[in-house]
Amino acid sequence: MKIKTLFYTLMITLAISSCGEKKKSYDEIASSGRTTRTENLKLNLTTFTNKGVMIGQMYGTLEGIGWKNEKLRSDFFSICHDNPAVNGYELSGIESGKKINSDGLQFSWIAKNAINAFKHGSMIVMNWTAPDYNGNKDVLKDYVKSLSNFISSLQDAYGIKVPVVLYLYPVDGKSWYCKMSIDKYKKLYEDTKSMIDDNNVTNVIFGYSETYANNAFLERYPDDAEIVNITYMQTKEHVNIKEYKNTLATFLPKAISFTQEHNNTLGLTTGIESIPDSNYFSNILMPIFEHHRLGYVMFGANHGDYKGGHFYTPYPGEGNDKIRGFMKFYNNEHTIFLSKLNGLYIESK
Repeated sequence: MKIKTLFYTLMITLAISSCGEKKKSYDEIASSGRTTRTENLKLNLTTFTNKGVMIGQMYGTLEGIGWKNEKLRSDFFSICHDNPAVNGYELSGIESGKKINSDGLQFSWIAKNAINAFKHGSMIVMNWTAPDYNGNKDVLKDYVKSLSNFISSLQDAYGIKVPVVLYLYPVDGKSWYCKMSIDKYKKLYEDTKSMIDDNNVTNVIFGYSETYANNAFLERYPDDAEIVNITYMQTKEHVNIKEYKNTLATFLPKAISFTQEHNNTLGLTTGIESIPDSNYFSNILMPIFEHHRLGYVMFGANHGDYKGGHFYTPYPGEGNDKIRGFMKFYNNEHTIFLSKLNGLYIESK
């Protein structure tokens, strides 16, 4: 009887103690100080350009035409039964403790969506369009601490963290930091990166993002950046197909040459809102991908209802010609959607 009592007491003690312990993490740390999956992603970004271009979308599995935050849904999947290989998110607002980002999406949704997308093999890209800290370093540190905590919190039930490509201070020509001198901008970028490192964030790859405006681009590129994104989009109010084609043809070769010189990878965020040309994907974009090596192409977000026309990729109910053009794009050997994306987080042999 005493043995049985002792056994039950021991079992209860173990159960109580185990409830108080944190779940063991199976996330290994590489020699670089980053998680092995994050380090593998960094190395694979370059080699994957030989396989094709990863295709993604801002909020691709979080929002679309007529829907938000629905499980296992994307406008991509509704058209081609496949999902984005790259998922993009904006983090503006996280630094101030807001629950909703600048695009009206809950950060709790973003976190859950990013974790799920990573578990399925997708690459995660996040922009931080930060507010002005008015020269107060303590405020900046608090902002960066909140940002760091959010990124570090992106982990699954086993403690495996989501590798994040983070674009600090994306140069959009409008934000307050775009008015800074080149040297001051680079100093801000480098200081912020150091703060994130000091906060022991182990699942981030630092990137530099810029909206293309003229030939004098990439002047603000910080030496610490590990990947480059160029954004070039046209809204439905300012569509010029000829200009779009000529602009891509002008800056892409220069941008690719630049990133190769810096041992980096180039990503492109692009699209023409409402897709006025049904041959946009097959006749405009495809020739570019066949001649230029890009790490990824991410389309602008689809959002709102169909009446607004705020979409950069087709959705169910949109014109059949546009859908057929997208399917040609999908079936091309150079495009990589999620079903063809294998081994992004695995060490290359």
